Amino acid sequence: MSHLKTLKTKERILQLSLQLFNERGERSVTTNHIAAELNMSPGNLYYHFRNKNEIIKELMAQYQQQTLQMLALPEDRVLDANDKIGYFQVLSSQLWAYRFLHRDVYHLVENNEDFKHMYPEFANKVMQQGQKIYKAFVQAGLMEMTDSEIEALTINLWIVLTNWTNFLYMSGHLSDSNHLEEKWVWQALRQMLFLEGAYLRGESRTTYENLMHSLGPSQLFAHLSTPQSPKT
Repeated sequence: MSHLKTLKTKERILQLSLQLFNERGERSVTTNHIAAELNMSPGNLYYHFRNKNEIIKELMAQYQQQTLQMLALPEDRVLDANDKIGYFQVLSSQLWAYRFLHRDVYHLVENNEDFKHMYPEFANKVMQQGQKIYKAFVQAGLMEMTDSEIEALTINLWIVLTNWTNFLYMSGHLSDSNHLEEKWVWQALRQMLFLEGAYLRGESRTTYENLMHSLGPSQLFAHLSTPQSPKT
């Protein structure tokens, strides 16, 4: 019973820490903040995690395990067009669920030795798996790409994914009041779909066009085309 209680407490700490890191930024959150939000003494928190870096290490391991598992290829069938959308949705939702890891990546690499080794290893595994997925789509007749194009597309998708929240904050689309809105996940998905559109064939092309239509036009820079009132 005590073991189960310990596991539940650790999970509560991880869930609350993830929420606070995402909302406030990892640098703004201390272990005292986490303990206070949980109505827990700092000493009790340190019983489960010696410091904040250990919490981040555990969250990174959790993120990696979940993501790679979701990106696994099916063993009993050939990929179809719906799989393509499914993989994009996995990447988008996982990115958003753990967005602080990418938003604060440079700070984490400089200040967390475990993260410094874990992040590039994770990035490498995701991009390797991404290339396997695209080769499977080519074999299924859903895409037409060379190995070099597959590699380039996989890298470009990773760049968009991992810099998406930074782009939104730096361009003024996210703030403390709207950073949790789900619409930003779909905007990321929209950008990723555009990157691979030229390589789609057959059924996947139709699926792509239907999905793009359902997502609608981008609203990211709508304000740039809005006429400004003249100053008086």
